[in-house]
Amino acid sequence: MSMKYKPGRGFLLFLVRNMILYFLLLNAYSHLKRELDIVFLSSVFVLAVLIAVWTERGRLRFLPALLLILLIPLGLRFLFFQVFGLQRSLSPGPETDFLYFYFDKDFFPGLLPFLIIWLFNFCALRFPVFIYLETGFNALFLLVIFWSEAGYRITLYPHPTLFAAALLSFLLCEILVIMLGRLPDTRIRAAEDTPVSWKKEARSFLSFMWLIVPLLFILLFFLLSRFNQGAVRLGGGLMKPTLFRFDFSEFIRLESEIEMSDDLVLLFRKEGPAERILLRRYILSGFDKRRGFYHVRKKGLEDLPVTVSDMAEEIQDPDYLARADVRQEYFFVNFDPTSLIGMNYPVKVTPLKNWDSSSFLRIYRVHSRVSQAGPFELEDIDSDGLTPGQHRHYTFYGNDEEIEKLAEEITAWSGSESYYAKVLLIRDYLKTNYFYSLKPGLAADGDQLSHFLFKSQKGYCSYFAFAMTLLCRSLGIPARVAVGFYVDPETEVLNFYEVRAYQAHAWVEVYFSDYGWIEFDPSSTEIAPGEEFILQFGFDFEHLSRLIEEILKNQDQLEEEKHEQLAVRKKIFLWGGELVKALSFVVGIWYITLPVLYLLTISIIKLHTYILFIFHSSERKKVKYLFRFSLVRAYGLGLIRRPEESIMEYSEKLDLEYSLNLRPWTEYYLKAVFDSSFPDQDYAQALKAYYRFLSSFKETYPLILRILGFLNPMHSLMRRA
Repeated sequence: MSMKYKPGRGFLLFLVRNMILYFLLLNAYSHLKRELDIVFLSSVFVLAVLIAVWTERGRLRFLPALLLILLIPLGLRFLFFQVFGLQRSLSPGPETDFLYFYFDKDFFPGLLPFLIIWLFNFCALRFPVFIYLETGFNALFLLVIFWSEAGYRITLYPHPTLFAAALLSFLLCEILVIMLGRLPDTRIRAAEDTPVSWKKEARSFLSFMWLIVPLLFILLFFLLSRFNQGAVRLGGGLMKPTLFRFDFSEFIRLESEIEMSDDLVLLFRKEGPAERILLRRYILSGFDKRRGFYHVRKKGLEDLPVTVSDMAEEIQDPDYLARADVRQEYFFVNFDPTSLIGMNYPVKVTPLKNWDSSSFLRIYRVHSRVSQAGPFELEDIDSDGLTPGQHRHYTFYGNDEEIEKLAEEITAWSGSESYYAKVLLIRDYLKTNYFYSLKPGLAADGDQLSHFLFKSQKGYCSYFAFAMTLLCRSLGIPARVAVGFYVDPETEVLNFYEVRAYQAHAWVEVYFSDYGWIEFDPSSTEIAPGEEFILQFGFDFEHLSRLIEEILKNQDQLEEEKHEQLAVRKKIFLWGGELVKALSFVVGIWYITLPVLYLLTISIIKLHTYILFIFHSSERKKVKYLFRFSLVRAYGLGLIRRPEESIMEYSEKLDLEYSLNLRPWTEYYLKAVFDSSFPDQDYAQALKAYYRFLSSFKETYPLILRILGFLNPMHSLMRRA
């Protein structure tokens, strides 16, 4: 039976479909944008769409239309070459000689998208059912296009926000295409002029969306997961993308290979002494052999905040000895603006006003107490001064006997009880006996750290930090991993420092009684044999000078931002950051959240009539809703009522073929719906009939089948009674 659509809806469907195809073409083009011309490809796209409409309106058969579509590009190429020949005869020279080459450079790569775009449009116009196949093909194309795209830079998307927004837009457009293809405003039968109920069409459409939507969401989360993994590798195994900007991960694992990215994440300036500049983001003191080191949110262990609030915040100063005041200012470019970064021990964090049209996401000032303790102060300390609980936490190393044995061998000849001397021996041992490498290799048994220490002897900063922390802990020395940025003091320009993604770093902090946590960097500077890479990327002085000039020009506006003066949009942004972090966590465990969401949705759909039965005051309505819920359970097991069957015929069939004792319950349902009176005793008898049906239902079908039937989404939205 042929169907025809209202022009408005048909045109909207046509438009959305081609928006999706053009989106895919743009992203495919991004892989070869240096070689291809986007204007030429856009012209190819428009031409293919127009020819598809023309061939369909002309009612050409498929094979003649396909032959024609193959001849048209060749004919156009011949025509353009004639024009080029004419230009060459009128104006000979290198410019006209290269016209042929420039045309063919784009022509041959454009043939494939030309054919695909024509084919999809022709088939969708000729065969409406093709729209559903096209949805699957589009998802496959998207997967192929983005398969190699991971890291901080998606070719078309400079950061994760736009990437996620593009994928979500693709997902929503695909769902809209399915809705438009399934749900016209008015569908008219060929034989009769009676419109089909849009409600019935909506129920029919929604009955299969349970399958389409989860598949599209799985595709979306899979691509985001690949992007997340690639970004971690590009951040030295330490950083990850959020839906807003980049940030460090609260746990790190040892990767078999990482890369380097030179994305600018922030500017930083300081006032005060500091022999080395380590900007800490997270303290990672928790350890699990399978999980690695992770941030612990527990009072009495890591009491330093990890986010910046919307007003100045003071942190209790533990009054460690040999500490100097260092003031820092952070200017965020491409980093999560809610994150707290600071040197060693921050004691005050002050958000600063940002100016209009600023190049920076956020600006704040940090006052830190930075250790100046040297060998003279630390070498005589032989105890840590921690509580027993803290000592157990900071000395847990997984009871790895190989680690403990190696630590004892390294420190055996020191002859000193000072654990400062032992810490130095472990640090120097790692620095001098191991190599820095971006490709540590994959351990056969999955134990990357053991592979690093006893076999490959090469790794990046996280390997060295893991190793030193666990070696110290195995000797009873409290130690933890810290992650953040290493800044070379020699890169200073007017007291400003660039901080880029490749400066993401991990180091070790060891606790000394009265002096607090002292930083040690065990990473080797010796490059592994056979590897060559440049740690310092090209220095963009022009961009840096422009940013510094902007800061100095607006220096007078860098004052404390009062809580009552905060704009609403800034509050929303900061709160949104926390919300997105939570959503990112949910996305990260999509293999759990998607099934839970699916089961929750199906349960709500199927239980809503039972919920109405419980809360409705009318006894007639209660019987009606309870009967519908009975049919929900029957439908889930495939006991579907055919359109030509009356409700009584259906109940008799179930009684006869399945012994479900549904007829008495159906009689009371019909009485509640159609009789003029329905006294209390009828309601009581109706409930007894329902429980008899329920008992027969349980006797006929075991529990596992009843559960599976309840979770079966098929026909869950059909009209039942």
